[in-house]
Amino acid sequence: MLSLEVSGLKVLAIGDNCIDLYRELGKKYPGGNALNVAVYASRIDGIQADYIGVVGRDENGDFIHDQMKKQGLSTDNLLRWEGETSVTTILIRDGDRVFDDYLEGVQEDARFPSKLVEQTLGFDLVHFTIWGFGRDIVAELRNRGEVLLSCDFSSQLDDPRTGIMKHLDYCFFSGSHINKEGAHLEEKIKELKERTPGTVVMTLGEYGSIAYDSETLYKCSAPPVKVVDTLGAGDAYIASFLCSRIKGRNIEDSMKEGHKAATEICKRLGAWGGDSA
Repeated sequence: MLSLEVSGLKVLAIGDNCIDLYRELGKKYPGGNALNVAVYASRIDGIQADYIGVVGRDENGDFIHDQMKKQGLSTDNLLRWEGETSVTTILIRDGDRVFDDYLEGVQEDARFPSKLVEQTLGFDLVHFTIWGFGRDIVAELRNRGEVLLSCDFSSQLDDPRTGIMKHLDYCFFSGSHINKEGAHLEEKIKELKERTPGTVVMTLGEYGSIAYDSETLYKCSAPPVKVVDTLGAGDAYIASFLCSRIKGRNIEDSMKEGHKAATEICKRLGAWGGDSA
C-alpha cells in the first residue's frame, strides 16, 4: 500500500448519480453512490474532493448541479448530455429504504469520455462504483501511476464487473443480505480477497462491518442510532473509511470512523441536500 502525506489530500469519485425520489412524501434529494462519496469526502478536514458523472439536460439535472454547488463541490466535471437524469423511486419501510423503481436515463450504456482521463491524474485516491461509467479506465490508471484505487460493488458479489478487483487497493461490498441468509461471512470475505491484492471491506448495516487484508480479519460494531433513513449510510462509511486511510490511520480506526459517519447520515431523510443540510 502507498504511504501518503496527510495534508492536501485529493479524492475523486467517478460514476453514478441520481435523483432520490420519495414519491409518497413528495420529496426529492440528490444522490447516487459515487456522488454521495464525493460530497461526504468534501466535508472531511484536509480532503479536497471532486466528482465526474453525467446528468441529463433536464430539470433534475439542474437540481443536482445546484445542490452540488450548495455543498461546495465543483461542477466542472458534471457532464450534461441530452436525455433524462437518472431517478430512483424510494419507499421508506420501518426506517429502511426500499427501492421501488429506477430510470437509468443518460447513464444507460454511458462511456467515460477518453478526453477526461487526464482529469483523473493528480489525485491521491480515485473511487469508482459498480453503477454508472468509469470502470473501464481502472486498468489504465493502475498502470499509469501511484494512485490508490477503490470501488463499491454494492451487493453484487459475483457480477462480471468485479473483474476489476485485481487492480484495486480497496473493494467494498454490502453484505447485509448475506448476514440475513445465515451464510458464513468470514468465508465469503476471504473468497473475495482471493480476487484482489487490496483490502476487502464488507458493510453489514446495523451489524457493523468486517474487513480482510489477508493477514487480519477485522470486525467493527455499528453504534446504536434512531434511524430515520439508511440511504447514503454505506456511502458515508466508504468516504470516511477511505479518507481516514489516506490520512494514515489504521484499518480498525478507519472502520470506526466509517460507522460514525454512517450513523449521522441515518438521522436524516435523504443522503444529503434537498430540504435538509
